[in-house]
Parts: sequence; C-alpha cells; structure tokens
Amino acid sequence: MRLTMTNIMRHLALAAALGATSLFPHGVFAQGASWPTRSVRVIVPFLAGGSIDVVARTLAAELSARYHQQFVVENKAGAGGTIGTDLVAKSAADGYTLLLTAQGPLVINPFIMSKLPYDAQHAFAPVSRVVDAPNVLVASPKAGLPTFEAFLQRARSGGAPLTYATQGVGTTGHVTGALLDQALGISLTHVPYNGFPPILTDVMQGRVDLMIADTVNVGERVRTGQLAAVAVASPRRSSVLPEVPTFAEKGYPEIVAGPWFALLAPTGTSKSVRDKLSATVKEILAKPDIATRFHDMGLDIVGSTPDDLQSYMDKEYARWGTIIRKAGIQSAS
Repeated sequence: MRLTMTNIMRHLALAAALGATSLFPHGVFAQGASWPTRSVRVIVPFLAGGSIDVVARTLAAELSARYHQQFVVENKAGAGGTIGTDLVAKSAADGYTLLLTAQGPLVINPFIMSKLPYDAQHAFAPVSRVVDAPNVLVASPKAGLPTFEAFLQRARSGGAPLTYATQGVGTTGHVTGALLDQALGISLTHVPYNGFPPILTDVMQGRVDLMIADTVNVGERVRTGQLAAVAVASPRRSSVLPEVPTFAEKGYPEIVAGPWFALLAPTGTSKSVRDKLSATVKEILAKPDIATRFHDMGLDIVGSTPDDLQSYMDKEYARWGTIIRKAGIQSAS
C-alpha cells in the first residue's frame, strides 16, 4: 500500500489515540453503563452488628442481586469511624470502593478531633442519604417529666441541673445535648457512658434524669411506656414514633439531630456511576419488605439524590461546626 503523507498522519493520529488510553486509570473506562464489572467493597467504619451494619448488609445483598456482582461489606471500625472513613478517602475513585457511614466522621469529628487524616468536605462524592434515625429526648419514669412543658419548666427552674446520659463525649447524643442547651437557654449536665445498656439501666432506675438516644435504641421502649418521650429532634414527626411531638412543634425548629446513614464514594468517582447507584438504592428502599424491615428497626427512609446529599452535608457541616465550637466539645482522640 502506498503511504501518502495523509495516510501517515492518519496512522499517527490513531496510534496517539490508542496510546492515550493507557494514560487513564482502568476505573475511568469501567464506569458508566457497564459498571460494575467486578465485586464492590462497601466499607462500614463501625463495628458489626449495629443498625448501620444491618442497613449496609441489607443494601449489599439487594445490590448484589440487581447487578450480578458481589457487594461485600467490610467493617473497619476505630477512632469514632475515622479509620474506615480514611480508608475510603484514600481508595481509587473507580466505583469499586464505597463508604456507608453515619454522620459523625463527616460533620462532627472534624470539629471535636484535633486532626483528621482526611478532608471531610472534599474527600468524598455523594451517592445517597439512605435513612435517618432521629434523636429523642426521653425521661426516666421516675423523673416526673412526662411532657416537653414539664421538662422545660424544670430545666429553667434554677434548681439542681437535670442530668442526661449519652454514649460518650463527642457522640451524636452529646452534641444534641449542646444544641438543646443553646436553643432552649438551659444548662443540662452531661453524663457520658460507654455503651447503651448501662445507660438504659441507670435511666430506668432514676439515677439519671434523661437520655438522648436515637429511635433505633428507644423506639420500642417509648411505644411500650417504659420511657417517657419528651420530644423528637426531627423536622416532622418520625414514622417510628408518630405520637411523639417534635421540638419544632413546640417552637424550636432548629432542634433537629440524630444519626443519618449516607452512601458515598471517593472524590472523582464518575457521576454516572453515582447517579446509577443512587437510583438503584431508591428503588430498593421502596420495596415493601425493605421499608418494613427498616421501619421496624426504628429508621426513617430517605433515599436522596447525590445532589441532595451534598447540599445536606454542606449545611450539616456548617451547623454542627457552629454548635460544637460554641459548646467547646473536644474528643480525647
């Protein structure tokens, strides 16, 4: 074949184009319509057995069935969720490592820990806010605080400060207590515990007046009358405790707090993959059996878009930063 200058230039252009593909990581071409083509890791930065672990494993089983690839849950706990979260932050942005986390590592730890190994605002790309578990202020049956009005009157009475229990310094319960102090103009005394069972024992026995816990931990005990719910910290009544008023109904719409579980990927992960995954998660959450299972656990279903999650995280980051700095909360970590 005769090689003209035009043919030579065409061959050179083709060679350059083919060679350029080797400059891009494998993940760029794996993303999009064909994703996933292999197994996907779902990192949960907390211990196995908790509510977030159950949510992760439920979603992983459903996603595995939908995509005909294994979604494998790995628990990487430690340092308030920081260890597992950092692992994902440093993973390839190829759609094959995901993070399912509660809000702590994203919007609380940055303000209570002296140094994080990742940039909470920029290390992750949003996929979906999956479920919420609003916090509830509940009273000991021996405290004589059956309503919000009774609680507020006592808290403002000038007598001995009311005590409230949480699962530790810097936890969602603790920062919710700080929010209550600031919003209501009161001063509650924080009593940190290591784990939920001893909290329940001491609150039931009346050794501590109140506890702040999410609907997963206290929903059933409130429904059966073992604990008195003062109010729930959600924008609207929780589907788990529909009979319990919100702080917003009592005139304090800024008191919104509680765990939320979000699915994220490393920054740089293709938007087409994240949109695809977000839509599938929403479909899974709409299944009656899944919806019932999560509701029975004490969870409110969300199933947001990536853009909605990003907007929500930005607002939460700013809000909790202000609350925590004003309260002066610092972790020992």
